[in-house]
Amino acid sequence: MALIVYAQVVLPLSSYKSFTYRIPAELRQVVRAGSFVSVPFRQRSATGVVVSLHHETPFKGKIKSVRAVREEPTALPHDLWATIEWISRYYFTPLGLVLKSALPLGFSKPAAQRYETLVAITEAGREALADWRGHAPAQKGVLEWLLARSAPSSVDSLADVTAQPMAVCRRLATRDWVRLEQRSLAADPFRLMTPAAQEQVTLTEEQEGVLTAAKQAIARKEFVPILLRGVTGSGKTEIYLQAAQEVLRQGGAALVLVPEIALTPQVAQRFRSAFDQQVALWHSHLSPQERAWTWQELLKGRFSVVVGARSALFAPLRNLRLVVVDEEQEGSYKQEDPAPRYHARDAALMRAKRAGAVALLTSATPSVESYYNALIGRYDRLELTERFGGAVYPHVRLVDLKAERRNTGNYQLILSNPLLKAIEERLDRKEQVILLQNRRGFAPIVGCNDCDYTADCPHCTVSFTYHKSARLLKCHYCGTTLPSPEVCPQCGSPYIYLHGIGTEQVEEYLRGLLPGVGLRRMDTDTTRRRGAHHRILREFSEGRIDILLGTQMIAKGLDFANVTLVGVVNGDTALFLPDFRSGERTFQLVYQVSGRAGRRRDKPGEAIIQTNHPEDAAIKAAARLDAHRFYNQILAERQELLYPPFSRLIRLLFQGKDQEKVWDRAREMRSFLTPLQKGIHLLGPASAPYERLRDNWRVHLLLKSSREVDLGGQQLHRLITNRVPRSWLERGHQGVRMKIDVDPVSLL
Repeated sequence: MALIVYAQVVLPLSSYKSFTYRIPAELRQVVRAGSFVSVPFRQRSATGVVVSLHHETPFKGKIKSVRAVREEPTALPHDLWATIEWISRYYFTPLGLVLKSALPLGFSKPAAQRYETLVAITEAGREALADWRGHAPAQKGVLEWLLARSAPSSVDSLADVTAQPMAVCRRLATRDWVRLEQRSLAADPFRLMTPAAQEQVTLTEEQEGVLTAAKQAIARKEFVPILLRGVTGSGKTEIYLQAAQEVLRQGGAALVLVPEIALTPQVAQRFRSAFDQQVALWHSHLSPQERAWTWQELLKGRFSVVVGARSALFAPLRNLRLVVVDEEQEGSYKQEDPAPRYHARDAALMRAKRAGAVALLTSATPSVESYYNALIGRYDRLELTERFGGAVYPHVRLVDLKAERRNTGNYQLILSNPLLKAIEERLDRKEQVILLQNRRGFAPIVGCNDCDYTADCPHCTVSFTYHKSARLLKCHYCGTTLPSPEVCPQCGSPYIYLHGIGTEQVEEYLRGLLPGVGLRRMDTDTTRRRGAHHRILREFSEGRIDILLGTQMIAKGLDFANVTLVGVVNGDTALFLPDFRSGERTFQLVYQVSGRAGRRRDKPGEAIIQTNHPEDAAIKAAARLDAHRFYNQILAERQELLYPPFSRLIRLLFQGKDQEKVWDRAREMRSFLTPLQKGIHLLGPASAPYERLRDNWRVHLLLKSSREVDLGGQQLHRLITNRVPRSWLERGHQGVRMKIDVDPVSLL
């Protein structure tokens, strides 16, 4: 047998190249495909991954040697490595870039030692609190909080008690009322969370049937894709939690993906209460130290369950037996920028296939593609048709905003009389309310009443959004900000108008209307600080917030027993976007947010949807909770227009500062792609709906192939591979770059 002496190594670079290195004799027994190795590269040492091993090489230049290999347990699991390679091929992305996305910064270095400060109340502090005469409420609050705890607590955990926990604790320490000490700290993101209270759940007969089917699939120890469609509140989370328990009993591992960071703590805490220290948390808001520490502990086999957002797909779990994609329809599973532009749901299916695991996709409103795959038998199908615990689905009412404005004479209407009355009734009963307005800021359009001026971003073909709290105009695409104008920049008129409604405006309106009511806004602006999602949701669950107002991050997956009313301020925000998925997204959002109400049998719920288009098919279907009618209708439309799931799509997007060069490049690409094979359609070039973003002009081409003649999408992939120069995928030309988006979820 020939001696293996060469390794092909991929480095995290924007290149399709791999590099040849000689394996020293002392390392030949430990290097394998998927191993992390340290190699010399451009006058420095770099960490890469071995993609293949060979006993000879055609490369004739000088070949450098591998310097070191990390220990065998730290090599990537075979199913993860196979998935990374698949993502590279399927999404036309250099393998190095996929690795760069998959591997956390600092993964190859030992986690830096960190410390935390603990605080405990002293006997003197107890005496001072018992005879408190001071006027320092923050100090008193901290002492009371510490008195209720038997063990020393992290100073950071006092963030909900005072805005300056360390400063307050130091002042208390100078009086010997508290004791401070340092403790070595693992970078575990769970350290500031308390596990959810463990509940003894008795499954319904319907749930037992679904769980039994899932366990039977797990017992087969082979790839089984399952779509679990269950109405909101039907207990889907409990099903996959118990399925994961079964996997762990058999010595396997489970990966659970959730679409929003806001959902991650809630789901993760439930898993932590069930599995204790076997659960790892993973999402983009973790610090680099936490990500590196978690990754290294996963490689060592410390965790058997990972709960996280999109990037948790790359968690190096071994013996993977179950992959759950919760709320599988969510667009946030698609990575838009930078490359790789992968869809985490589809990649999760591929990873489960490579691992021989069960892939469980769950949703109350599945994507049209997944619904169709279950319909034709490509996925196994399980259904939960009843809410858990005897709860009934909320009564849904549509409010016609046009008619309401006419009847009231109020053309600046924010909340209709039916919705306001319902809110007041819930507050009187000490029940909670969720309000959805899927647009942040105060107003999305600022203009002049005396001329045709509108405040548009100078770098994008979109309007500025007015943020009253910061007194700024902000572009939500490029981040440009300008001071809010007091007079029209074009004609000098003082008559500036604000058009449209954002979450800030709804918040201001409610605070003026209902002073003293506990109201919190939850959107991108209020959750920038670390841990903000978790704090807001915890306050809401504890009853300290009466009304939770927010964007789509509050629309799905959240389970609060005291919420009996959901209001949608404007159900039309995404309805008429120039995208073939706009109706689907509107239906899913309205249906999902309605399901946040009435989660308990003794507290029936209601959902009130305000809309300018009550006769729209998507709005009507969501209000009637008639999912089957909606899917039948949307499938008929998609089939007629040859859109997914009846076709494969690849979008080629050209961007650059020079508009004419962008168009020339797009036309040149069209000439490369024609003539077309039978069954393939080419649309464009055409201006993208958002024609300019961040000073870049945008032109796109759309390739479509019928699934009837191109079931696996191979024709489109061969067309791109054979006709598109590799250099176009790696770098720009004359200031124009081409993005390739396979299976796009948005054409904007």
